[in-house]
Amino acid sequence: MKVIFKTNIDHYQTNCFPMNLETPPRIGEKVLVTEVFVDYYSKKKLPLTLNVVDVIWTDKGVLCELWYNQQDVEFAKLSGVKLL
Repeated sequence: MKVIFKTNIDHYQTNCFPMNLETPPRIGEKVLVTEVFVDYYSKKKLPLTLNVVDVIWTDKGVLCELWYNQQDVEFAKLSGVKLL
């Protein structure tokens, strides 16, 4: 089954999330960026995990929409980091 992660957050590229998952995540679960991007996003002080907010099943696979969780948004505001 093909699982595709997408987000409309400009900081994140589509290839920075896991590929070839056997089971798609459910709404409310978190997805960690792949290991090669951990250092990159850490240096930018951006969240390494995003919440699954929507899951759409299609005949070609599963589309999972990702977004920040509220705690990350509050932390970014206090740190002066622009998330969008």
